[in-house]
Amino acid sequence: MKQKKAPIATHQIEGEFLGFLPNPKNAFKYMQLQVGERTIAVKLAKDLRKPVSQKLVKGDHLLVSLEKKGVGKGSCLKLKTQHLEKLNTDRKPLVFGSTSPTKKGKILLCYKSGCAKKGGKNLYFALAEALEKLGLKNQVSIELTGCQKQCKKAPSFILMPGKVVYNYVDPQNLTALLANHYQCDDQRAVPSPDRTVHATNA
Repeated sequence: MKQKKAPIATHQIEGEFLGFLPNPKNAFKYMQLQVGERTIAVKLAKDLRKPVSQKLVKGDHLLVSLEKKGVGKGSCLKLKTQHLEKLNTDRKPLVFGSTSPTKKGKILLCYKSGCAKKGGKNLYFALAEALEKLGLKNQVSIELTGCQKQCKKAPSFILMPGKVVYNYVDPQNLTALLANHYQCDDQRAVPSPDRTVHATNA
């Protein structure tokens, strides 16, 4: 399979709103966020700046969506958001930006050197393509992990929720496999937790 540029994945971080950074052209272009022991500056999309400036106060607890580009060591978070939620409210979270789709789960892909060499690198792109084809790219994330103790059966990945392990996967079978796990209305059709499934080329 021909490799393509890694797709953009969305990640979420939680932090405390500290206020806006001074900016002579646009006072609400960047906000400061306390995440653990770090303070980061996050650029707000244009359509977010006015409503955010009117609704947020220092100390608000926020859930911020950021884009992650690349895979492995070359990956990085793009510190710009088009969607954030204010969590410290008596009612439902206050949402800014486009509606964030409900997360259905995540795929834990082994990216240890052995698995990567045995097809894990190509499998990442195939999984991303399958998720996009199914309209799940914003609902199911792909997370790269260390060794999953499946070295002899590489490449391997785990579908969450359910902890379903797949080995020897043919990329052509991925779309049907992911549709069955994440889109099947009858949950009985989804493999039970901790069950290992061997998807071979046969």
